[in-house]
Amino acid sequence: MTGNYVNSIHYYILLIHVIAGILSLFAGIIAIVATPKGNKLHKKSGILYFWCMVIIFITSLLAILFFKFNIFLFGIAVLSFFTSFTGYRSLKRKKPNDVKWYDKFVAYAGLMSGLGLAGFGVFTYFKYSNIGLVILCIVFGMLLASNAYKDIKHFKKSEYGKMWWWFHHLNMMMASFIATVTAALVNNIYKIVKLGDWDFIFWLLPTIILVPFIIRWNKYYKKKFKIE
Repeated sequence: MTGNYVNSIHYYILLIHVIAGILSLFAGIIAIVATPKGNKLHKKSGILYFWCMVIIFITSLLAILFFKFNIFLFGIAVLSFFTSFTGYRSLKRKKPNDVKWYDKFVAYAGLMSGLGLAGFGVFTYFKYSNIGLVILCIVFGMLLASNAYKDIKHFKKSEYGKMWWWFHHLNMMMASFIATVTAALVNNIYKIVKLGDWDFIFWLLPTIILVPFIIRWNKYYKKKFKIE
């Protein structure tokens, strides 16, 4: 096997990863535009998206741990999986204390990974002075850690807010989609556009563009469900 692949196993792992990535983009877009939310098309595309994210996470870990380790890519892999997992699970655990052991495991793993990624960003700054990587590590690390911590706190509540699961599902699945779009963008845009030290902008662009839509949808559904 030639090129950037260590061997044939590495090649097929990345091939599966790419196929799942492409499918997740299409499934995510369909789930977002499908109306009304909760209809058959939305559910099926959402389930396909979630399982694509599981495959992407597993293949990412295999590639990172056994072929080429990269702590930043490891953190992004955990972030994309965590947000899709907790967004999917919110539809299953609508009642207080209906929390499984794997909900806690994923939340605590996400918290530790997020703090580790942010800490690595600080370490990178003092050792290499790479401000772009520092910003990325801290932004994505704290995003992962803060959301994981929110889940951990939520597990301990005896009462949940009205339609909490709807908004948690919306916010986490959209955060996962942002991570998916980000990965697809940065893996291809560098082949076309070169910004030097400012290349890290491509990592933040999907977040900058899509977050306003998430805020708008939250306001819309709060008004629709009459939630203060």
